[in-house]
Amino acid sequence: MRRRCYLDANATLPAADEVAARVAEVLRAGLGNASSTHAEGRRARALIEEARAEVATLLGAAPDEIVFTSGGTEANAAGLWGLLAAEGALAGRTLIVSAVEHPAVRAMADALRRHGVVVATAPVLASGVLDLDALAALLAGRRGATLAVQLANSETGVLQPVSDIGALAAGAGASWHCDAVQAAGKMPLEADAWGVATLAVAGHKFGAPAGVGALVVRSMRFAPLIPGTQEQHRRGGTENLPGIVGMGVAAHLARERLDEWHRACVVRDRFESEVRSRIPGAVVYGASAQRLPNTSCLGFPDGPPGGVLVAALDLEGYAVSTGPACSSGVERSSPTVEAMGFGQSAGERTLRVSFGLGTVEEDVLGLVAVLERVLLRSKEGRP
Repeated sequence: MRRRCYLDANATLPAADEVAARVAEVLRAGLGNASSTHAEGRRARALIEEARAEVATLLGAAPDEIVFTSGGTEANAAGLWGLLAAEGALAGRTLIVSAVEHPAVRAMADALRRHGVVVATAPVLASGVLDLDALAALLAGRRGATLAVQLANSETGVLQPVSDIGALAAGAGASWHCDAVQAAGKMPLEADAWGVATLAVAGHKFGAPAGVGALVVRSMRFAPLIPGTQEQHRRGGTENLPGIVGMGVAAHLARERLDEWHRACVVRDRFESEVRSRIPGAVVYGASAQRLPNTSCLGFPDGPPGGVLVAALDLEGYAVSTGPACSSGVERSSPTVEAMGFGQSAGERTLRVSFGLGTVEEDVLGLVAVLERVLLRSKEGRP
């Protein structure tokens, strides 16, 4: 039987042995609460601060700007809440989100709307890149607005022009929250240079355990989503010591391996070339834009729904997805593909393939062959 091939790295990047070993070591050590003043507590605090420095270096931020969270969803929610609630009442405040934001950001925007926040959507071009002229028009006359734009799309891998967005936000007097969850560990991040007020990441996207994330807080005015004394009063709750230590190790390894991701780009390009040449009508969404090196979003206009393809490929030994893992098991159209102007039917027939550093051409060529067979069976009405 053929070995299984994991091609869903954008959902979770498996932890390296060094991360797992360090987490287990911390769990066995029986250290205290990092807020305690005894020796065990002080040792726990020292480990957290070591990890904070590693994460800060990966994100291009200062250690005292790092706030540890339970993951990317909380980091995004805390970033938006922190900026919008900093001035007091939420009613009447303005939040501008891009049309291709992650479901976690869209869900928080909906929650804030119920609190009276005015939410506007900035459109993207067919490439998936933000329409900067439209964004400038939305920002005009909305001084004090909060802007939420992701760095890298989790479905297409399309990268947004962060320097231009930062300049527009600064010129309009807007605070900018950046969801960098999908980009962390795959490309250099420069939180301070981009002018963000807050920036969110999730540890499991770059090899840390699930259940730990971080929020860069550069804004002087910030209201905690979870009140408490921990994390410099910016996020209450006892810190997840093993997870944070694991995130620190993963951040260190990710920084050392950033240059290796160019290999994923070579594999991705070969994969997409084979798909286009062997499967008539196949589309690669976002191919004309700058993208993460490991992400392919494919469309098959004459094929079955994406969920059907995922199930069929799983039976053949390939782990892929239709989009964000938080939407798995839900038959729905891709809001990203729809926002790019390709319509609901196209959005229902997408497939996301995301490679890891261990993915080789043999893996993706095997996937193309299986995908070709699956689509042919579907066209002929065979299971």
